[in-house]
Amino acid sequence: MNKLVFVRYGEHENGDLNESGKEAMILIGEKLKSVVEGRNTSIICAEILRAVESAEIIAKNLNLSLVRHFTELYASEDVPVNLEKALEVINSEGKECDLLIAVVSREYIETLPNYILQSLGVQNTVETHLKRGEILILDYNKKDIIYLR
Repeated sequence: MNKLVFVRYGEHENGDLNESGKEAMILIGEKLKSVVEGRNTSIICAEILRAVESAEIIAKNLNLSLVRHFTELYASEDVPVNLEKALEVINSEGKECDLLIAVVSREYIETLPNYILQSLGVQNTVETHLKRGEILILDYNKKDIIYLR
């Protein structure tokens, strides 16, 4: 895997994406078209309905066939972040593709990119906050983060 794309799932009500959340995921799919063009791309997400719905909308927009979901990619006030387990999932799913899209919770977006960069030998930490509808791309070759807002 050369690039890992982080997406925060869309706005939701009672666990389901609302219309604003669905529209944001359609726009993310549009923003990602040039990023995924010509690349072997897979998409994964947290095992929670709003993340699955978000990933499925993005996958449909990008003509990706399969969305795989994992409990290890979800965190909240009640579910602690487990960076080692999340990285295991990402490394396992990313080994067969050039680009991996991960639709995850805010907690992982704020912690996992720097954890990965540190594992690659990068000492400086980077602010990794995303609003809904924004995209963070971790480039493994350049050991850098790019934002699409």
